[in-house]
Amino acid sequence: MPIRAYCTICSDFFDNSKDVAAIHCGHTFHYACLLQWFQSAPNKTCPQCRKQVSTRHIINKLFFDIAPEDDGTPVDPESLQNELDRMKAVLSVKEKEWRDKQKSVDTLKDTIEKQKKDLDRLRKEVGDKEMLCSVLRKQMNFLESQKNEGQAAKEEAKRLRVKMKTYESLDVVLQGQRSEVEAMITDMGVGQSAVEQLSIYCISLKKEYDNLKGSLKSSNEMCEKLKRELISSNSKLQKATTETNRTKEDMKALQNDLSNADKEITSLKKKVEILQRTLSTPTRTNEAISRLVFESPAPLELKPPGHGPMTDSQEIDLNLTFDINTPEQVEKKPVQVPSKKMRLDPSAPSFKNTENALGHSNARVKDDVMMGPMLRNSLLFRKNAFGSMLDPCKFGTVRSGYDGLGGRAKFIQPSPLSEIRPLAMKSKRKVSRPVTSKPTSSLTTLDGFLE
Repeated sequence: MPIRAYCTICSDFFDNSKDVAAIHCGHTFHYACLLQWFQSAPNKTCPQCRKQVSTRHIINKLFFDIAPEDDGTPVDPESLQNELDRMKAVLSVKEKEWRDKQKSVDTLKDTIEKQKKDLDRLRKEVGDKEMLCSVLRKQMNFLESQKNEGQAAKEEAKRLRVKMKTYESLDVVLQGQRSEVEAMITDMGVGQSAVEQLSIYCISLKKEYDNLKGSLKSSNEMCEKLKRELISSNSKLQKATTETNRTKEDMKALQNDLSNADKEITSLKKKVEILQRTLSTPTRTNEAISRLVFESPAPLELKPPGHGPMTDSQEIDLNLTFDINTPEQVEKKPVQVPSKKMRLDPSAPSFKNTENALGHSNARVKDDVMMGPMLRNSLLFRKNAFGSMLDPCKFGTVRSGYDGLGGRAKFIQPSPLSEIRPLAMKSKRKVSRPVTSKPTSSLTTLDGFLE
């Protein structure tokens, strides 16, 4: 088995290209490596076992006998390994150089980016400077225009001073004393300028006189106009006062009417309470009267068979049968009218204003006109035919006829009172009537009839 030895200083295998040296401790190294070791080390010791040695004990060159290979081609694996290590070292050096170059490239790229940013910043600064220059040019032009305006203002001020001095003189002429005017004319002296100044004063006095005449005329016209407006305002005030007094009188009369209406409502409520106590007896007649009073609209069997509105001259015949010809059907929507128990609120609210009082008075009169014949002809105001409080026993027949809503319905027709004999009064138990559902607010009811 071949011996593969290497130098512990450079870590290269021994080959035929370099001399192999040895020292007296028995360790072998490359001769060049060992000399460099002795030159660089402070103490001359063996690189491997650290024994003290000197250059005199170095065996400069060792010779090795290598047996030939079977195929006749000498193979030196140490040389190949050394070459491989050398190539690796070269490769590592190249990689290091490449990394250095890459770092240099990155540095240059960073420098380029920085220079680009600096260039953009400089361009922006140049743009700002140009904008500033344009603003400064505009400002300079503005200052030049201000300078020109100031120069013109100075000239105008100079001219106005002269004019103001002239006006002061005119003011002295117009409003000053005679002595002041004479002193001013004396100071003017004699000459062409003095004559011109006096002519200016005369013209100014004439203009002032004309202006005073015009202002006096306009003041007189304004005074006449204000007098006419005062007369018109006084007449309007008088009319408004009269109207207010008349309105107060009307309000007083309406309040009196309102108090009278409240008294009448209170009286009617008392009558209704008396009527309710009278109807508390559970008889058939009282039940019919209660249904007529408390239900709105009235039950179908208590309605008259007529199709038109009732008048005072019409009499309701309760014995009338419905054996009549049914009229032609009129196309109209049937109205479902639920029965409603009349609600009597003893604490009715008082009227707030005169309009509500008048409206309720008119509605009450109209309801009296419409409901007068029906109540007068109903069972409420009929006398008892038998002279007692006993209700006669009535028998009826079932008939069919026009129900007034576009169809036919069955009903019970009572027999005439002359054919029915009075029967003995039987004890009846008090029937409690169920509370009906609240009707629709849009239907006309008898809730406000007695109010």
